Amino acid sequence: MFQVAARCAPAAASGIIADTANDLLRIGLVALAVNLLLLVIFLRALVAPLYLLASSVLALGATLGLSVLFFQDFLGQDDLTFYVPFAGSVLLLSLGSDYNIFAVGHVWQEARHRSMKEALLVATPESTRAITSAGLALAASFGLLALVPLGPFRELGFLLGVGILIDVFVVRALLVPSLITLVGPPSSWPSGILKRERRTRVGKERANA
Repeated sequence: MFQVAARCAPAAASGIIADTANDLLRIGLVALAVNLLLLVIFLRALVAPLYLLASSVLALGATLGLSVLFFQDFLGQDDLTFYVPFAGSVLLLSLGSDYNIFAVGHVWQEARHRSMKEALLVATPESTRAITSAGLALAASFGLLALVPLGPFRELGFLLGVGILIDVFVVRALLVPSLITLVGPPSSWPSGILKRERRTRVGKERANA
């Protein structure tokens, strides 16, 4: 578990940290709910948004773990500033949902006239290139915060930079395509858009034959 910093009077700091932690926890839960709702609306499905959001949460856990390992174990820092993990988590979840909508929406579009395997082979490289370019630019921009000689800025810059790189190169490039392949057409439940498109495509192929 990461510790949090208290750099003012102990009693006042404890109250501030407790109140802020409670508020940020509620904000985090609301952010999760909003991100899930946006995924459901844009993808018109319930199954895919659940495992897409879960993959973003797993990436976030890895990011927080690496941040603790770097600052507390490697640099010997006693703690992380109490609001940095929460602020970084909300930003990373929002970015992850944005990338999910773009990447998976592209797969959905290609699956209208291709098999799921072919759709992934076509859509994944195209969306990955765009997401990688945007992710590298964002990671570099946030990484510049680490140059500011203030602890919270360094922590937030590192957390966001590492989180975006994990999201781009692990989650979006490897984990999400694997999950879509594993789950298949049921990913679009309850709309069944992938199953309908598959039936339409098969019907056209039979008619042409």
